[in-house]
Amino acid sequence: MRKATSFILARPWASKKRVASYFQAKPLAPKIAALVVKIRDIDYIETPTEVDALILEAQLIRKYAPRYNSRAKDDKSFPLIKISGEKFPLITITRAKTNRKATYYGPFTDSRLLREAVSVINTIFPVRKCMTLPKSACLYYHIGQCLAPCIKPEVKGEYNRLIEEVKSFIGTGKKTLMEYLTEKMKACAAELRFEEAQFYKEQIQALGVIRKKRFYRSRDISGVSLSATSELQKALGLRKFPERIVCFDVSNISGREAVASRVCFYYEMPDKNEYRRYKIRTVTGIDDYAMIQEAVVRMLRGIKNGKESFLPGLIMIDGGLGHLHAAAHVLEKEGFGEASLVSIAKQFEYLYTLQSKDPVILPEDSKALHLVKRIRDEAHRFAITYHRKLHAGLVSQSVLDNIEGVGPRRKRILLSHFGSIEKLKDASPKEIGSLASMSKPLAFKILAYLKEDPR
Repeated sequence: MRKATSFILARPWASKKRVASYFQAKPLAPKIAALVVKIRDIDYIETPTEVDALILEAQLIRKYAPRYNSRAKDDKSFPLIKISGEKFPLITITRAKTNRKATYYGPFTDSRLLREAVSVINTIFPVRKCMTLPKSACLYYHIGQCLAPCIKPEVKGEYNRLIEEVKSFIGTGKKTLMEYLTEKMKACAAELRFEEAQFYKEQIQALGVIRKKRFYRSRDISGVSLSATSELQKALGLRKFPERIVCFDVSNISGREAVASRVCFYYEMPDKNEYRRYKIRTVTGIDDYAMIQEAVVRMLRGIKNGKESFLPGLIMIDGGLGHLHAAAHVLEKEGFGEASLVSIAKQFEYLYTLQSKDPVILPEDSKALHLVKRIRDEAHRFAITYHRKLHAGLVSQSVLDNIEGVGPRRKRILLSHFGSIEKLKDASPKEIGSLASMSKPLAFKILAYLKEDPR
């Protein structure tokens, strides 16, 4: 029977070069030289991400205790995953085993990847993130990433199950988190435990979102610069890099058919799946501040009830100081007072924040300024497009609905083809009559009515 592997290396994106470096004609450390002369074959396990490779590496080292991974087995400076022994355990990273009640996993050889791994685990499994339990539910509860044991002690049973799942994944030697969750889901479904199967399905979907996020990061590694966002982060004094930036704008004509838009940029690229349009419902007359507040509140409540999947790294408002404070008021009221907020005034393109009385003035050639203007202009375009659509719909209801023989289907065909009543007025009877469900006599009837109508 062949002996267990004597050396384990898990680096999925650089393993080929790393392995080749051991066979180059250059002086090697005594331990590596002794290892190389004993190598007979090389095997590998593919993993989809670096995080999966890192956890697998630690699992294999723990299982086989390979001779030449001695530092990873014994050196206390290597980081560990710690699951505390509290009533509601906390998952953190440490370098020392100082608490007998806690459970430790590792050691791990890459602290950067380990931090990402713990972040993934904390995102997938809704366990507490606060070092000490607060007296009220924090933001993680509102965005669905914590069961809030601080205010709901009755979740103890479900919380324990989550912790056991985390321990099972880290400690059993599964190849990837996706495989682990998929196997669990299938087993529960086969045993007709559908509620549990649904839980694992939701975790798999959440992991898919995280992997999509890594795809955008890999694009940056491949050469797409994020220097504009970095510059903006520094100029505004943001604690965290704003991966997602959303911007709100409103559009109305004398207070009628008021709408708001929200666009989203993810790593400086438009993420149109996260664009939103809001038809203003609670505001009458011209009140841009109240309209912005309604739109922001609807996003925040969407986060709370699970209809929105993220809290933006930076919320932008198209407007000045008044718009900024209007948005800040509802953020505080809805429990999101720590969210990063900025407004951009049309005059001079000044940026306003809550942290300073003076505006942030970016140079005209600033990459950060070009980015915020691009996002602001996209929000304005999106709002105007929606407003025109609603306005066209309002006109069509008062005009086309009064023409005998033009029902909902023919109205949709006409507006879809011509785009507006004005363009329909300029069309020829032949062009109108050639459309599906239309006829030349009806075309003459429509044009005659529109030319008589003063609107």
